[in-house]
Amino acid sequence: MLRRPVVEDAEVMFAELASDPAVTRYLSWRPHRDVDETRRVITEQFNRRGETVWLIELRDTHELVGTCGWTRPQPHSVEFGYCLCRKWWGRGLASEVAGMLVEAASREPAVYRISAYCHVDNAASAAVLRHSGLNFEGRLARYVIFPNVGLEPQDCLMFGKRVR
Repeated sequence: MLRRPVVEDAEVMFAELASDPAVTRYLSWRPHRDVDETRRVITEQFNRRGETVWLIELRDTHELVGTCGWTRPQPHSVEFGYCLCRKWWGRGLASEVAGMLVEAASREPAVYRISAYCHVDNAASAAVLRHSGLNFEGRLARYVIFPNVGLEPQDCLMFGKRVR
């Protein structure tokens, strides 16, 4: 289940997701230092400037699984991403979430393209993106800085799909 994050989610998000170096390894941000940083991100960064962010929860228990979201880099395209709490890795939930995002974006009449990228060494995410119906489009040299990997731009694998 997806829902918008609220500041009351900060403690569990910090404990299970935002402070974990393994979870944040291939993300564009560093692990949060404390729960106050997570609160600031929820209130000041999430769902601003054209970015949409959701929490991923188990439907029955409402337990935090991770976060996901998308941006609209062009009016006709959606680029999405996700991260899961480590305890949920390898259970097929990332593929389920990615599929939900692809399906939701495909239903929007103005969207003609859906895409996502991952670090070149992130084989698990590459498999998720393939499984969600996106096609491998190529390797982007020195495309994004992943601060938990290094200070220089890193190569990424780009996946995309035409929806209309």
